[in-house]
Amino acid sequence: MPLFITDSNNVFGTSVQEAGLYNVKVIKAQVTTTKGRGLPMLTLDVEVIDGKYKGGQIRFQNLVWDDEDQEHLETSVKRFNTLVMAVGVQDGVAIDSLNQIAQGIQNKQLSVDVAWGDPNNKGQVYLEIRGYHPVNPDGSQPNGVKRPNAGQAIPVNNQPQSNPSPNQSNDPFTNSNETIDVKDSDLPF
Repeated sequence: MPLFITDSNNVFGTSVQEAGLYNVKVIKAQVTTTKGRGLPMLTLDVEVIDGKYKGGQIRFQNLVWDDEDQEHLETSVKRFNTLVMAVGVQDGVAIDSLNQIAQGIQNKQLSVDVAWGDPNNKGQVYLEIRGYHPVNPDGSQPNGVKRPNAGQAIPVNNQPQSNPSPNQSNDPFTNSNETIDVKDSDLPF
């Protein structure tokens, strides 16, 4: 019996490099709690099932259930209902728990809108799922927006923006010819 069978689709290094709309399969759905308030949370990992990023994963997507008040509860119901409807659950199905959702969506296919998120506390930027839909019959559609450099502002609406030339700066005061003189007597200390 062989140790394993080689498979070019089963290698490390496949990753999604652009924002866009992707057809995916849920490869992991786990119920946990948020760190701060201890709210129930569903964590998802998905894998692209077609197109040039087939096999690439979008990981650690969190959906929080917050029933603190009526407004938060209605938002949570809508958030989770959007997810289950995208994987094909029919109207009228009673959902009893997040564990039921986690088990029910495992290996289900859907499409997701992904965009680059805000930098984390280490300055890293990752893709975030912003919307859930039924599988797109036209296939995955990357939009060309690649990961912003660490510390670089994320373009508005995730649209590409031109990079400044090497001698041009994002600092609006760099090209100013004005000088400001502040005397010691003007300082409050």
